[in-house]
Amino acid sequence: MNHILVRYGEIGTKTGKARSRMQQVLRQRVADKLEHEEINFRKVSSQPGRIIVETETFEKAAEKLELVPGISSIYPALKTEADIEKIKQVTEKFEVGETFGVDANTVFTDIPSQEIKQEVGAYVDDEREASVDLDYPDTWIEVEVRDEDAYVSSEKIEGVGGLPAGVQGNYAALISGGIDSPVAAYQMMKRGADITPIYFYNKPIAAVDHLARFEEVIEKLKQYHPGKKWEYFVVDMEEVNEKLLEEVEKGRMVLHRKIMFRVAEMIAEDERLKGIVTGESLGQKSSQTAQNLEMTTRGIQKPLMRPLLTFNKNQITEKARRIGTFELAEINSACQTLSPENPATELKEDQLRQLEEKVEIDELVEKALENTEKKEL
Repeated sequence: MNHILVRYGEIGTKTGKARSRMQQVLRQRVADKLEHEEINFRKVSSQPGRIIVETETFEKAAEKLELVPGISSIYPALKTEADIEKIKQVTEKFEVGETFGVDANTVFTDIPSQEIKQEVGAYVDDEREASVDLDYPDTWIEVEVRDEDAYVSSEKIEGVGGLPAGVQGNYAALISGGIDSPVAAYQMMKRGADITPIYFYNKPIAAVDHLARFEEVIEKLKQYHPGKKWEYFVVDMEEVNEKLLEEVEKGRMVLHRKIMFRVAEMIAEDERLKGIVTGESLGQKSSQTAQNLEMTTRGIQKPLMRPLLTFNKNQITEKARRIGTFELAEINSACQTLSPENPATELKEDQLRQLEEKVEIDELVEKALENTEKKEL
């Protein structure tokens, strides 16, 4: 194989300048990914409806592109001339199962796609011990003719779809290094978002390895948008946590998350980020009941993105495994120790107000901000 055809789906629904811009961004994301993975390629070009990669290491390249946001499918292909006889010869280089089908797509050419299907199908039928099955064949032979070139493939790799990261602005992503929040960040990247990670370092409970885990998670997420300068924030929560552990039992986690959201919003304002991303899933934890979700974010003006809100734990875990962050979540999180034995699942508004006054929440937010450091990966 000497080429890869990268197809996109959702970008194709856009029109005019938006479509052109997103296609060029995806082309750059593909090139950045191949460079990041140290995969040799000669060229990554953009054509209507396709990104075309010229590379001899097609198998490794296709594998690495599989999870890049914006790609709907990948076809490792052999390139030949836009001539049916030449296309027939190329099919001899593919393995074909007991049944096969031929599909064709033509752009900027006078060769009818139906003619390609019939003639190439008849040729394969004569040359191979295989029968035609256009419903569920063992092998689909895909032929794409674009102007004077033809690309022939017998393998389709499904991509993740969506939009290329960065075309929908930058968002603050609250990432703990656990299972949920990295998946939420990736889901936003699939929707075209860029992310700026924020880590709330839960000292004195969390050890140094918790911070290291978070940084490893960012390294994993970086592979889906490696071309940008990755910056992140670490918020030292030691003073906040000492105060909460000393003075609050029931409602501690709600207060803790309320402080996190206020700090995250201030960082987002300073960095001109469009919103805040969290890994919250409705009802999964005591702080994530409908009432507590409302309580912890009341007063926050920035848009709140909860891409995992309706996902169950098994669905989230499956996605974490796929993007490579699940194995990093084996260290017990600080929240498990910070949480009281009997957490509040439905804290009333007046109770929360009293707790805020008790701990002087405005001062805790200021202390957390003072102990925030911006870093570069």
